[in-house]
Amino acid sequence: GHLITFAPDAKPPLPNAIMEGIAPSALTFTGYQFDLNGSLVPVPREFYNDRYIPPRPFLIDDPKGHPLAAIQFLPWQDGAVLLLRGKLPLDGLLTFLRKKGMQRIIRLPDLQLSYVLPISHVDFITLLNTFVQRSNMKVRADPGRIVVQKIADEGTSTPFMARIMLGIMRLRDGAYPDAVAREEFDRLFDFLVQSLLSARGSVLKIDEVWADHARKIASGEIVRWQGNQVRIEEHIDRELRTEIETFLNAAVRAMKTGMQHLGKHLKVDIGFLFKQQAAFEKGIAALDATDPDLAAYLRQVRAWSEPVLKSRIDLEHSIWTLPRVAYTPTDNELRVGEPQVAGVPVSEFAKTSLDHLICFAEEFTAHCLQRRMPAGISITEVPLADRPAEAPERFRLTLVFGGLPSWRIAYHTSKFDET
Repeated sequence: GHLITFAPDAKPPLPNAIMEGIAPSALTFTGYQFDLNGSLVPVPREFYNDRYIPPRPFLIDDPKGHPLAAIQFLPWQDGAVLLLRGKLPLDGLLTFLRKKGMQRIIRLPDLQLSYVLPISHVDFITLLNTFVQRSNMKVRADPGRIVVQKIADEGTSTPFMARIMLGIMRLRDGAYPDAVAREEFDRLFDFLVQSLLSARGSVLKIDEVWADHARKIASGEIVRWQGNQVRIEEHIDRELRTEIETFLNAAVRAMKTGMQHLGKHLKVDIGFLFKQQAAFEKGIAALDATDPDLAAYLRQVRAWSEPVLKSRIDLEHSIWTLPRVAYTPTDNELRVGEPQVAGVPVSEFAKTSLDHLICFAEEFTAHCLQRRMPAGISITEVPLADRPAEAPERFRLTLVFGGLPSWRIAYHTSKFDET
């Protein structure tokens, strides 16, 4: 590919002859480029495709305002490449450069590309200004805009964003090299992520409301003693009930709808996980014959997912609701009892269930993606201490032969942030 693009006169052998016996897929771990001195040096981190946003092109119009070409400055180590699309010859524009370099032009059907030139962005702007002064052409900035929308108050430095958002997307790229083929996965995974975010928001609110209320009770800030009567000047029952209902709905939606449909798309049916015990046993036995690691994992998932599912069913199909906060006055203090769900205080139930759910979502999705990786490519787990602070992703792609050890799904009791 390099010879065909940069040295077409070399007449390399046909691609089929070159690729005979070679794996059709590959992994790029680190990028290198030649600088203007001919030294092979690492690509700067800001030029990698997960961070790089190329500069917008400039449009070149004729005297009547008709578009002729678009030219773009592309940084490259200690120089830059100029890319031109349109009718104008790029070599003609390069004559206006004050700094001279290897001005050979690569001409492809829809674009012209210079070799790396010893120029800066200032030199590029000077070139355009000189071109305008010495011709009757007009140059204007591309009026197009890039919309960057905020989706959360946190970035990839947090484990949730790094692992659920960024990390899974990187694995998805390996399992779906074709952008069109990954569209359905993206749609299903987005539904799962939005459900997790909704559940996560409710858990944070439950914890905040309860902790703040308990603090106010302990400090006496909202407690008024009047003889044998105690007045509490704050009511949180309604807010707790609203948030636990939101949590249960979102958590079950993530599991039963999000993960089940995502699994089916990835050729892994886990519908039996949400059925009665007899159907579960039948389904897990069948899975045990084809994927014993996942079967062992789901047996453990069943233990915590059942209380969540049952609580959601009770909420929807019976008259259950979250009990009220219980207040018990003693001789010198007011004791406050936290409402419970499935025999567990509501804040603890919500936090623990959410933690299990996020682990399940990450690990199940990673396992399914691992199953459909191209031959020779797998997933490895990055040790907690080796994850970069700016994006502590848990999983990375690796080579089956000569790479790092392949990860195998296995149930654990560690918290999400500790795995």
